[in-house]
Amino acid sequence: MVILITCAFPTSTEIKEFPNWITIMSSIQISCSSLPHDIILKIGSSLQVIDLCTLSSCSRFWRELCASDILWEPLFKKRWPLLATFDADNTQFPPVQTPETDDNSQEWRRYYMMQHQEMGSRASEVIKFVIEWPATLSLEAFEYQHAIETMSSTSLGFQDVELFLFKPNLSVLLNLIGLLYCIQHLKPQREQILDAMRRCGVSEQVVWVKWLTLGRWSHGTRMRDEIVSRQVSLADVVNGKEETVLRVLQRGVVHEVLRVCVSTADLAYATCTSSTIRNY
Repeated sequence: MVILITCAFPTSTEIKEFPNWITIMSSIQISCSSLPHDIILKIGSSLQVIDLCTLSSCSRFWRELCASDILWEPLFKKRWPLLATFDADNTQFPPVQTPETDDNSQEWRRYYMMQHQEMGSRASEVIKFVIEWPATLSLEAFEYQHAIETMSSTSLGFQDVELFLFKPNLSVLLNLIGLLYCIQHLKPQREQILDAMRRCGVSEQVVWVKWLTLGRWSHGTRMRDEIVSRQVSLADVVNGKEETVLRVLQRGVVHEVLRVCVSTADLAYATCTSSTIRNY
């Protein structure tokens, strides 16, 4: 037997225009309450966090159901897998849910909300560091790398980056820092990062990357140092079109690269020790 339940949640405008929404939701509640409890939980387990929160606001029945540990434990572990792994002895988080445990337990939802707020606070520290830097339109390699390492020390997960750093109203430099953190530390599939940036509307944000390379030796004479400046979109950094830029960003100042700078504008003609500037 296949049971298909489709629920469309109304907006406040729709509720005003269609006052029978209350009757409709009540009938859905009555229909679902007659289903076996494990089937209802199976349906709930297919929902995302925002959908669970929306559904829980419909009635007391849904509020109690959508707070079950059986639903929130996998959501927590999916979003913060490292935290769950480090707590193998269950000293920090509730015990793992099994068929024998209490379905009415609601501890994992509370831990999820607390962790969400904590991660938001940690992400805010990174954002504050960047926006309060004297040169807010540009960052040197050691500055954005410091921000990335700070994110790593706070155990931000991929969804945290998507929620807190892939915002179109933030500086593209913060979007870039979130992107580099994902690639270097979280290592999801590139397509997963690209999809997240598209959902958030930041994939086509443009950043300027400039690096200074040590002049090469030719016939016993060292040539002039050279500046390379490229304008790239965040999508191109992820999808492989700008692998050279990504490699420079990840390596930073090392070996022949004397300086790396990222900016929101073209800094190719800024004061520099080199007189050779190439734009691509």
